[in-house]
Amino acid sequence: MAGRISAQIIEQVRHANDVVDVIGAYFPLKKAGVNYRALCPFHKEKTPSFNVNPSKQMWKCFGCGAGGDVFKFVMQYENLDFIDAVRRLAEKAGIKIEVEDAGATQHRGEKELLLKLHEEVSAYFQENLKAGIAQRYLEKREISREVARKWRIGYSTESWDGLLQWAAGKKYQPELLEAAGLAIRTEEGRVYDRFRGRLMFSICDEQGRVIGFSGRILTDDKDQPKYVNSPETAIFQKGRVLFALDRAKRSIIEEKFAILCEGQIDTIACHEAGLTNVVAPQGTALTDQHARILRRYAEEVVLMYDADEAGQKAIIRSAEPLWEAGMAMRVAVIPGKDDPDSFIKTQGAEKLKELITNGGSFFIYLLEWLTKHHDPNTERGKLQIARQMAEWLVRLPSPVLVAKYAQETTLRLQIAGTSIEQEVLKLRQQRSPRPVVEPVPAVPEDLAEIELEPNQPAETLLLQLMLTDVRIVDLALERLESEWLTRSVAAQLIERVLQLHRDGHWDGPNTLMNEADDDDASKLAAELVVKPAPSQNLDAAATDCLGAMERVWVERRLRELRNQLSHTDLNSEQRDKILREVLDLQPKLRNIPALSMRKR
Repeated sequence: MAGRISAQIIEQVRHANDVVDVIGAYFPLKKAGVNYRALCPFHKEKTPSFNVNPSKQMWKCFGCGAGGDVFKFVMQYENLDFIDAVRRLAEKAGIKIEVEDAGATQHRGEKELLLKLHEEVSAYFQENLKAGIAQRYLEKREISREVARKWRIGYSTESWDGLLQWAAGKKYQPELLEAAGLAIRTEEGRVYDRFRGRLMFSICDEQGRVIGFSGRILTDDKDQPKYVNSPETAIFQKGRVLFALDRAKRSIIEEKFAILCEGQIDTIACHEAGLTNVVAPQGTALTDQHARILRRYAEEVVLMYDADEAGQKAIIRSAEPLWEAGMAMRVAVIPGKDDPDSFIKTQGAEKLKELITNGGSFFIYLLEWLTKHHDPNTERGKLQIARQMAEWLVRLPSPVLVAKYAQETTLRLQIAGTSIEQEVLKLRQQRSPRPVVEPVPAVPEDLAEIELEPNQPAETLLLQLMLTDVRIVDLALERLESEWLTRSVAAQLIERVLQLHRDGHWDGPNTLMNEADDDDASKLAAELVVKPAPSQNLDAAATDCLGAMERVWVERRLRELRNQLSHTDLNSEQRDKILREVLDLQPKLRNIPALSMRKR
C-alpha cells in the first residue's frame, strides 16, 4: 500500500455512503422485511440470496458467502483495493482524501487513471466531430448534434498519431494509451492510434463512466473492418458490458422487461424514439454474464435483432445464456430487410412499439426459424426440426407449455400427436434420473432463524451478540478466559474484538471490517451482522454462551488429564499434580450451566 488514510476520514466516507444507496446504484434492490434483497452479482443464481441490512450498513450473500460493508462491496464489485474503494466513495460524496504520508499522494490505481483518461479522450473525440465526413454521416443517419452530444459520439481523425499527440500535450505517456487499448505498438516499437477515421461511440459502464470505445468506419473501404472496438483492459471486459445500460436500467425496472438489439445506432434510435429500455451487447455475442446482469433488472427479455440472416441466427444464440439465467424470452421480428433504426424512420416509433408488444414466444420463433432452414416436407427435415425443438422443450418445467409447443410442432410437421412429447420424455430420462432442483438459499425467507457453526455454536453466537451490543463485549472481556476459545474463525474474531476494545478502538462491526484481510473472517462477520440477533435478553444469551464454552473446555481438559494419568512412566509428584487439577475441575463442571439450544 502506497499510503494510509486516517481512520477519521474512513469513517466520514462510510457515514456519507449509505450501503443501500451505493449498492442500489449498481443494480436494483427489493425490500424484504427489514432488509433489501437481490440476485447476487458475485455468483450465478436464480433465487435472490443477496441481502442488505440498512440498520447495520452491511450486506451478505447467503448463497456464495460473500459479505461485508460498503467498502467491501465496492472492492469486490469494482475489483479495487481498500484505498481505491475509499477514494471512489469519497469522490462520490465530495469528501477530500488526505493521505498520512507523502508517497501515497503519487499512488493512483491503474483503474482510476484509466477512467480519467477515457473521460478526457471521449471529450477529445467529441471535439473532432466537426470534421466534414463525420457531419455528413450523422446527417445521413438523421442523428442531430444534440443527440450526438447527449450520447457522447465523436470522431477519430485520419492521422496515425493524432490521439498520441493530444495525449502528449496532456502529459499522458504512450504506455498508458497502450494499457487503455487506445494505441498499438508494432514489433519494431512504433506506437500508433488504434482508432483512425472512425465515428466514435463512447461505451459506458452501469454507472455511466466511459470505459471503452467502438469506432465505425465512414468510408466504403472493404479492406477495413466495419467496427473496431476497444480490447479487453483493466476497466473494460466486453462480455460484461451492455451498451446504454446506464441509461436504460431504470426504464427496464419500470417496464419489467429489457429489449435487446444489435448495435449502438439501433439502440440510440430506440431511446430517442421513446423506447428507453433498450440495450445492446458490446462487440461480442450475448454472454452468460450479460444475461445475469439483465436478470438483476427484469425477468423477461425481448430479442429485437436485425432482420438479416446474421441477426436471426444471433437470436438463437442469445437464447441459450438468457434461458440459463432464468429469463423469459419473446422475439420481435422486424419485417423485410429493416433494422430497428431504419424501421423507426420508415414506419415510426409507434409501429415498432406494436411489434414489441405483439412479440411472440421464443419457442414459436424457433419453430418458424427451423422450418425455414430444414424442409418440413422431407423425413430428414422433420427429424432435424423435431429433435431441435425437443432439445429446447425438455428445459421447460411446465407440462402445459411442453404440450402447447409440442402440439404446434406436430401440426407444422404433420406427424403423430404425441411424437414430440415422447421425444422430450426420452431426453429427460437420458439426461437425469432425478429432477434438477434449484438450491434453496441458506437463509430463510424472513431471516428469522440463526444458523450456527455446528462445531462452535456458542462461539459463533457469542460473536454475533458482541457485534450487536457493546455491553456484551464488556461482559466477555470480564468473564471470558482465552483458553476457552478454539481455533475457529469465530474465536479469532472474538479475540480481535476484545483486543480492539481493550485498546479503545472498538466502534462496532465496521471497525472489524476496516481491517479484516481474511476472507473467511469478513464473510462470517458480515453474515452475523446481517442476520437478526436473538430476540430475548442478550445478557442471558451471552451468559449461556460463556457457560457452554467453559464446559467444552473443562471436558476437553479432563480428557487430556485422564489420558496423561494412563501413562505408566509418571512419577508420584507428576501424578499428584494431575489428580489435584482433576479434582479442581470436576466440581466446576457440575456448576457450569449448560447452553440452552432453544429457538431464539
